[in-house]
Amino acid sequence: MISHFNRVLNTVDVIITPTTAVTAPRITTGAPEAGESDLSVLTEIMRFVTVANLTGLPAISFPAAHGVDGLPIGMQAIGRAYDEPTLLRLALAAEQVVERREPRLFHPLLTP
Repeated sequence: MISHFNRVLNTVDVIITPTTAVTAPRITTGAPEAGESDLSVLTEIMRFVTVANLTGLPAISFPAAHGVDGLPIGMQAIGRAYDEPTLLRLALAAEQVVERREPRLFHPLLTP
C-alpha cells in the first residue's frame, strides 16, 4: 500500500479525499449519557482516514463546506512523507476561503 501511494505522490503534490464518507451523524437521544455504538456509521466515518494511519503518510483535515443541514463537511489531504508544510499551506488556503458558521447548537468549552 505504501509503495502504491508513494508512486502516486511522485506525480502529484497531494491526494485529496473527503474526510469522511458521510456527513456528521446526529447525536441520538441518550447517547450523551450512555454512549453509542453504530459500526456501520463508524465504518463510513473512518473510510478515508484509515489510509494515512496505515501508511504513516502525513494527512490533514480541513473544513470545505456545509451540508444542507448546516453540519460541516471536511476534506482530507494526504501528502508525501515529511512534507507537512505543503499540507499546512493547503489547509490554511482552504480555511481562508471557506465560510465559517457557528453551529445551531453550540457549547463554548472555555468560558471566562
